[in-house]
Order: sequence, then structure tokens, then C-alpha cells
Amino acid sequence: MLGWFGTPSCPVTDDERTWIERRFKWLTDQFGRQRLREGTLVLPTTEFFPARYEGTADELAELMVRVARYMDVDPKELRLRFYEDRRPNIEGVWNEGTVGLYSESEGAFDIWLEVSSLADPLAVVATLAHEIGHVLLLGQKRISPEEEDHELLTDLLTVFLGLGIMTANCVIHEHNWRQGNWSGWSVGRRGYMSMNMHGYALALYSLARAEAKPAWTVHLRPDVRHACKKGIRFVRESGQSDYVFSPPRDV
Repeated sequence: MLGWFGTPSCPVTDDERTWIERRFKWLTDQFGRQRLREGTLVLPTTEFFPARYEGTADELAELMVRVARYMDVDPKELRLRFYEDRRPNIEGVWNEGTVGLYSESEGAFDIWLEVSSLADPLAVVATLAHEIGHVLLLGQKRISPEEEDHELLTDLLTVFLGLGIMTANCVIHEHNWRQGNWSGWSVGRRGYMSMNMHGYALALYSLARAEAKPAWTVHLRPDVRHACKKGIRFVRESGQSDYVFSPPRDV
């Protein structure tokens, strides 16, 4: 959609755009432009993850190791733990219970997974990416847990480090169920950034890597893909963005 006089419109609000661009620059200062431009983009394919998944403890441990390595975190510093969220889960009702937690104890970083949320391996990967992101930000003292935006920033870090497709696709979790003659549908939310915020962050990620028409958008859920493409066009054509990387006009 175009704004007034044909100007491309941004998929996020002005406040969201300003925050994403400011924090994207901060992440670049922290982790380096080379890491952003040359780091591996993780896709939801068997190139990056096992084809078979049954949710066993060994498989979950292996997923944690893979995600940690994709994020340049030493898996030996991590300890996988499980917990049960006792918040009522009512079918057909928006459920905002936790699916992952982060803590530190006995000189290690504890990555917690909620036991009822382990059926979907891609959602598990998204949760692991967010919680391991806390290791890089909180555990390595880059930010304080008192910083108001630290959870949002952790979501943005997953985009910066190449796991944004995984986390963006799991913002909204939908589930169809059937029991006897009854069937229904439930929906829940994971993460802190909205789908449009993920889309705009992925647009900045794409342009920083000189990918004006990234082929990997086919792996995004349609609403995030739309926001990403809209964001790319906004940054390239509007001249209204403070995006620090001066994305190329021709790629």
C-alpha cells in the first residue's frame, strides 16, 4: 500500500520504526557489521535441523546445541531445564502463558522450556533462540534486566543473528483440535515483537546484507512476508528512514 502522493508506507508506527532502527544500530555496535552481513541465515529446513522430531530429551538437548552454535554461544555454558506453567489453558481462548525462561545458577546459564509447548519443533527453536539471546545480553552484561526494552531487544537480537525467520513465524501460534465429536481452534502469542515489527526488522536485516529481493522470504508466514517486503520498499524508496546502513538502490 502507498501513502499520500505515492510514498511507500512503513509497516510499523513511527515509534516502533525509531526503536527498531536505533536498537539495530546498537546491536551492530555490539556484535559487528561483519557478523550481520556474513552470518548464517537459519532456515526452517533439514539443512539446519533434523528431519525427525519426537520431542525426546535428547532431541531437545541437540536442538539447544544447534541454536547456541548458530548464535555463537558455547553450548557448554548452557544447562537445559524444564518446567510446567500452571496457567489454565482453555481451548479457544488467547493464552499468554510462558513457553521459556532464562536464569543463572552455579556458574551456568539455565535455559528453561515449558513442558506442554514442546510438540512443535520450530516453536521450540524460536523459544530457544530467545532464551539463549538472554545469555548474550544479560549473561554477558551487555544490558541490565532493568532496561525497559530488554525483552523486545532479545527478540530483535534473534533477527540480527540470523534466526529471525524462526522467531517471526512463531509470534502467533494457532492450534486446531478434535476430541470425539468436538473440535475447536485456539490461538496464543509468543515473543514480544509484533509480526509487523519482525517484518520491518527483517527488512533492515535483508538490506544490510545487500539483499533487496531476498529469496528466503518464501519461508515467512504471509503476514510477516508482506511486512518485510513493505519495509524493504519503504527504506529504499521513501528517504524517510534513519536506517544507518544506507541500503543499496540496485542489488
